[in-house]
Amino acid sequence: MKTDELIEVLAAGLEPVGPARLSPLLIGGALGIAMITVVAMLGVLPDLAEVVRGPVFWAKAAYTGSIALASVWLVTRLGRPGASVGLAGWMIVAIIGLAGVVAGLELVLLPAGARMDDWLGFTWKICALNILKVSAFTAPLVFLAARRLAPTRPMQAGAAAGLLTGAVAATAYGLHCPEATAAFVATWYTLGMAAAAGLGAVVGRFVLRW
Repeated sequence: MKTDELIEVLAAGLEPVGPARLSPLLIGGALGIAMITVVAMLGVLPDLAEVVRGPVFWAKAAYTGSIALASVWLVTRLGRPGASVGLAGWMIVAIIGLAGVVAGLELVLLPAGARMDDWLGFTWKICALNILKVSAFTAPLVFLAARRLAPTRPMQAGAAAGLLTGAVAATAYGLHCPEATAAFVATWYTLGMAAAAGLGAVVGRFVLRW
């Protein structure tokens, strides 16, 4: 058999394979675990039924949720050999930047004596740490989903997966957190997500290697 004929025989019946994606089931499971963890470990707001009817709760969820969605995109990109951060990374920067602008405007419009309280709230010392704790429970499913891809830069992919775990945890943390100011969320929620991304980079170096 000639070489050309052998190639044709081997290629016969092959169908194109779609690009790998994160499992929606695993990511949805991570969110469910994050919510259960918050309820079991921290508890929910006593007036949660009233809070969810207001815009502030959903504004916080929109911020962290949009970072989570952008992180899914980023993890998926970095899970493909040779792919760059691309627009997904810039979208995350834009979301965080927009939150910073809103927070800055909020502080500028407040009297000088009220700015520190607006920024620190009552729980600034524990907010980022709590988000990081919750993210530890979401991480196994997120990294399991990321392992099904083919990242060639495991630390970058790990950082993206870590940011996703932090964003999912931060979204669930809104069930417990009483803070409502843009300055607080833009600072301490973002710090918690960034810490999860940093740890994710370390974990990814070992877990996401081929």
